[in-house]
Amino acid sequence: MAIWMEWEEVKKSLWHAFDVLDTTSHLKKIRTAQVPKTKLRVLTNNLGHLLSVEQAETIWDKVPKDNIDFDQFIDVLNKNLLVGLDKHSGAKLVGLISEIDNLCWMLCENVYRQRILDDTLENGENHVAVNGEKNVDGDYTNIIGSKQPPRIFCSGDCFKLWKIFNFLVERAEDKSLLFPLLTDIEEAERIASEICQTVGLPLPKVNPNQRRGSTDILLQSFLIDFSDFVKVIVKKITKDNDTRVISHGISEVYNQIMYDIVRKGYMVKFGNKVTAWKERWFVLNSSELKYYTNAEEKDLKGSIALCQACFTQSFPDKPGGRHHRFKLHTPGKHYELSAPDLKSKNEWMADIKIVVSHIGTGPSKDSLQLAALKERKKEREERRRRTAEEELNRCAEREKLLERERQLEEERRQRQLAQEEILERERLLALERQKRAEEEERRRRETNELLDEKKKEIDAERQRCADTEARLQAEREALMQQSKEELEAEREQRALVEARLREEEAQLEEERRRLKELEEAKAALEAMVEMERALKKDEEIVRNLQARILEEEYAKREELERLQAEQNKKLMEEQLTRQELEAAHRLKEEALRLAKEQLEALTREREMADQQLRDAAEKLKQAEIDRQKIQERMKLKAMTSSSRMAGPIRTPDPNPFVTHRGLGAFTEADFQRRQQSQEEENSNMSSAEQNLSNSTQAITLQTEL
Repeated sequence: MAIWMEWEEVKKSLWHAFDVLDTTSHLKKIRTAQVPKTKLRVLTNNLGHLLSVEQAETIWDKVPKDNIDFDQFIDVLNKNLLVGLDKHSGAKLVGLISEIDNLCWMLCENVYRQRILDDTLENGENHVAVNGEKNVDGDYTNIIGSKQPPRIFCSGDCFKLWKIFNFLVERAEDKSLLFPLLTDIEEAERIASEICQTVGLPLPKVNPNQRRGSTDILLQSFLIDFSDFVKVIVKKITKDNDTRVISHGISEVYNQIMYDIVRKGYMVKFGNKVTAWKERWFVLNSSELKYYTNAEEKDLKGSIALCQACFTQSFPDKPGGRHHRFKLHTPGKHYELSAPDLKSKNEWMADIKIVVSHIGTGPSKDSLQLAALKERKKEREERRRRTAEEELNRCAEREKLLERERQLEEERRQRQLAQEEILERERLLALERQKRAEEEERRRRETNELLDEKKKEIDAERQRCADTEARLQAEREALMQQSKEELEAEREQRALVEARLREEEAQLEEERRRLKELEEAKAALEAMVEMERALKKDEEIVRNLQARILEEEYAKREELERLQAEQNKKLMEEQLTRQELEAAHRLKEEALRLAKEQLEALTREREMADQQLRDAAEKLKQAEIDRQKIQERMKLKAMTSSSRMAGPIRTPDPNPFVTHRGLGAFTEADFQRRQQSQEEENSNMSSAEQNLSNSTQAITLQTEL
């Protein structure tokens, strides 16, 4: 079971490295769930070094696919590389897995930091105070307001949060891992609260409506990746907090989760050998209760193994004695303890009871932290299920109420329209009845008046008609004759006017047509409109004007032909210019190609110069080592010679290279040759540096071109 759990931790770390390689392989930084196998060679090689496998990257030569998904990646590593994990156990296995974690974190750290930093700056959250990093002395340096981009946490704290995130990732119903690795946002908020609670900071406020929206009931909407996990913790921590305090809180929470720590704190213990009360720092984990001299946990004074037979017993407080006492019963021994207050006493007793009840009989029993995680997940799912059902019920009731309100509103609107229509009809009918009555009354009065007047008029008219009938007959005949004559004259006048109007209209139409033709021909011909009127008086002037117009047209035709010739000439010149430009462009492309070849040659020369410089540096390093060795020998010789007895002072030999056996093995010529070789090495280094400088200048010049 332990091997399986350790293998799961390795799989989580490898997934982070695989995911980073996946997202960094594309310009848009998207997850495709596939990585080119060329990107996996370096990671595989480093894993091979950790697992003592030579040339581990060659395992991908047997894989025909170019793009590898995570399942294939794990399958290949399990068959060829990670199969050796089963051979290790104990501290060696833990150390090997820790090295794999460090390797994967080293690959992921910069990418995760950049993601968190980009999102923080984009959302305007770069004011968070926990963005320091450790300097050489181990202290934290806050770089807010500096020119460098702010860091969210130091590397060690980020690594611990990364391990906590890996522990809290979601699992399937069969306890298998779900990829991509995600955790619930409430776990991130709980970690932030525990960090604050551990170091005594004010707890962050949790507003459930700000998580994903109160109407979002899907489980996926509450899951976040590692970047969002860190951002949630950063948002929940007050910006005025000290970075060292936050780092201490992260370390405490990390130890609690990763090492299955249930509770820590001071209590007073009654000694068995030395019968006295002594204050100790107690640490309760999933299997035992350890106690130290202080909170640094360096001096372990003892440990109490817990089993299913252990239980606690509370004692009432006595005047003059220790308060908040309780006794821990184990199969072999009893321990009397005293808590600082009643709350701590009850919490210690409850936690010990939880640990004792959790201790199982088989190795498959989960840790306390993992069991608590599963319990929290069940509570979250149940709470969210109830919330979803309540929300659905509220939505359904709200929809029903809205539908009922809409129906009532529609009914009210229809009733109001009907009432308004009825009122309008009644008003119109009343107006119509009133108007009709008034009209009838008016007509009746008018009819009566007209009848009276008509009677009088009829009598007078009869008399008058008789008198004027004869006169009207005569006048009628005269008027009819006069009307016929005037009508005939008017018809003739109208015919003349219409003929004249038609004539004038035809002339106007002709003038308009001619004006339109003259306007379309050229603007200069507008003067001919006035000249055409003079043509009616003098025919000679018309002929002269026509001749002049023809001459102007000939001149314009010649001008157009000249312009066409000039345009053809300019077209030929443009074609020649285009050909010259194309030739110049080809020359420039050839020059650019030559420049690229020169740049490649300069690059090769620079690499050769770098190699020569490295060789020269190695020689200088070796020469420095030889010089130090000679100095050590000289010092040793001087020390040994000083310990000898005093002897007669000897004068230096004028020819030190000649001994009693003849000329020495190292003559002056040998030393001169050695000095000359050193000078040649120095000159070679100078020439290599000069070549490197020239290559750099050439590359810079080519880059500018």
